[in-house]
Amino acid sequence: MKIIVMYDVSDNKKREFIAKKLLSMGLVRIQRSVFVGRANPQLIKDVERLAAGAIDPERDVIHITPIDDTYWRRMKVFGKPYYLRDNVGGCRIV
Repeated sequence: MKIIVMYDVSDNKKREFIAKKLLSMGLVRIQRSVFVGRANPQLIKDVERLAAGAIDPERDVIHITPIDDTYWRRMKVFGKPYYLRDNVGGCRIV
């Protein structure tokens, strides 16, 4: 199972905090506000707790989408992935 986390957070400090936490949880940034990674039930709960505590629900939004490996393998990527640009870091999620 994989997880996709997408967010729109207005405050720069909150946005940076969320990004750093997601990276520390082992997720990989594939776009500026989109992270993916291998998931288990505990990681999903941890991301949910982060989302609930880190945002202003009146202004911000975080989408957490667990995705089955079958659907993950069907994903198509056109262009150079974010994590491969300018040595941003990260790795391919298989």
